[in-house]
Amino acid sequence: MTPAARFCHHAERFDRLIAAVPADRWDAASPCDGWTALDVVGHVVETELDLLGRMGFERPTIDGLGPLAAWPLVRAATADALDDPARADFSYDGYFGPTTFGATVDQFYSFDLVLHRWDIARATGLGEHETIEPHEIERIRTDAAGFGEAMRMPGVIGPEVPAPADATDQERLLAWLGRDPRA
Repeated sequence: MTPAARFCHHAERFDRLIAAVPADRWDAASPCDGWTALDVVGHVVETELDLLGRMGFERPTIDGLGPLAAWPLVRAATADALDDPARADFSYDGYFGPTTFGATVDQFYSFDLVLHRWDIARATGLGEHETIEPHEIERIRTDAAGFGEAMRMPGVIGPEVPAPADATDQERLLAWLGRDPRA
């Protein structure tokens, strides 16, 4: 799967979850300490908008919009940039060395959509949206491991939590990523 296709796949799953969340559940506490489910959407919007800006790409105007209204605009701008070979292949010096916009989205922002989809689903009680596709579990583990201990920096991924002895592959991944999979 190409970076653009993977991003769109995960963004579509994220969209389906957002559409399923009842209005009265957006204030529910998420597994991200101190954040509500709506705050998680805001985080996704802000981080993708920030990446577009750091690349010097056009950013959608979201002034005055809440996270739910801003997300489709930021999602479309990210997808458009991935569909443009010149922008997808745009090289820059990333935190871990030389990389491209497309690789950054593929290795971090797509995985971010998967993890935060789980966070929102867990917060809002929509368990049918919590499943991480089995082929993505290993991909996420490999990509995140490439970040080394930097992934544990404040504001990125929390410290690993113990996984239950009978944990599934998904639960072991979530525990490694700082989530209590059974909370």
